[in-house]
Amino acid sequence: MKLATLLLPVALAMAMAGAAVGSLEQGAKSGMQRRASNHRRVLTAFEKTLETNPEVDGVVANITRRAGALRFPFGGPQLGGQTVRGVSIGGWLVIENFITPSVFDATGPDSNGIVDEWTFGSKQSKAKGTAILQKHLNTFITEADFAEIAQAGLNHVRIPIGFWAFDVQGNEPYLKLNQWDLLKQAAVWAGNHNIRVLVDLHGVPGSQNGFDHSGRLGGSHFADKQSYIDRALAIIETMATEFAKTKYSNSVASIEVVNEPLGVPTDTLKKYYKDAYARVRKHTDAIAVVISDKFIDPSNSAWASTWKGFMTTGYDAVIEDSHQYTVFSEGQIQMNAQARQDSYCAKASSLQSANRDKWQVVGEWTAAFTDCARSLNGRDKGARYDGTFPGVKSKKGSCGPKRGPASNFSQGYKDLLARFFAVQKEAYEKGSGWIYWTWKTEGTGEDWSYQAGIKYGWIPAQADGSVSNYHC
Repeated sequence: MKLATLLLPVALAMAMAGAAVGSLEQGAKSGMQRRASNHRRVLTAFEKTLETNPEVDGVVANITRRAGALRFPFGGPQLGGQTVRGVSIGGWLVIENFITPSVFDATGPDSNGIVDEWTFGSKQSKAKGTAILQKHLNTFITEADFAEIAQAGLNHVRIPIGFWAFDVQGNEPYLKLNQWDLLKQAAVWAGNHNIRVLVDLHGVPGSQNGFDHSGRLGGSHFADKQSYIDRALAIIETMATEFAKTKYSNSVASIEVVNEPLGVPTDTLKKYYKDAYARVRKHTDAIAVVISDKFIDPSNSAWASTWKGFMTTGYDAVIEDSHQYTVFSEGQIQMNAQARQDSYCAKASSLQSANRDKWQVVGEWTAAFTDCARSLNGRDKGARYDGTFPGVKSKKGSCGPKRGPASNFSQGYKDLLARFFAVQKEAYEKGSGWIYWTWKTEGTGEDWSYQAGIKYGWIPAQADGSVSNYHC
């Protein structure tokens, strides 16, 4: 975070001891005045960490001046905070073919062209689409899932939701049902089980990346129209207004303002991030703001020029979200086990270093090391692993033993999943923590399921435990 922000808890501690607090930069002054009441209290143990050890490797620890106000003490042990350990509730409020293929199968054969939320609403009758989708929304996730997540020792869930849950305009065919109400209900369920929620705006008007999970497969047009950006900002403000309420004080801890904005020009994206931050801060200081690194993570040589120092000075409680996968290119698929492990472990030092700039959370990752899960690459598009994906030049092996219910997985396959889970967990905890993708799937993609991983032994029953002797 910014220097003045980092120094403020120290300055406050000095003031409480009777020492005079010197002048700070104007932004820090206004921030302190605005929230002075938050600090008229005894120092928490969290703040005392900084009081007694204000520097880490010569850099003032990245602890927000509002540590006591935040709903979760982000930062990880390195910065006197706690480690995020969580799962995404993927495939629920934003449908994804590989997570719940039965939802798409119910529409008929893939030849009808239903591949995303846009075509789900445009290429079948509204009545049919509504019936299929409503059943899924009402049954795929219940409070029992949150109880099970808490029992696994996880402290976070990330819940994706699309813009169409809030705002459908013109000829947009999206089915706006009760997704927003279910998100609010899920936040209450999470609070009932002492789980913090990262609310993720997974799809924005025009699409930020052209991926099916953005709502519409094809081009990325979010940056093409200011009206698209304005609509997204209005949704962020709607979220902030709702989740600032005290009923969510033990649940909603952060809002991610857009997921994987790969197709958005960086300058446009940075302005959007700042504007979205302002929309959140109008209503609450208790909720962190999450920005995506656009697949330029701290191990990338371009990270320093792209993200280092961005939204540090003048900003508080900003989380940088990186997504780590090694299954979406032929080169990644072809890696041997040791090379794959090394690629994961290589992230550790850069995450640890960058965590002092902004809190680093790996917001999506998986133990899966193939793309064999049915429809992972698009509705029934095949896999790179077995050479059935269009355009691949080579194959690694057969998907048969790696696709289907986890009960059919060999012990050797489960051992590799355990290995890749363990080393990634170790690496990502060098930053502020991690959120696994995804909590559960149907049977054709269970190597991606945290729930199945616990049941079949490649993920520890407790999030702070291990089932593997592998380490970075």
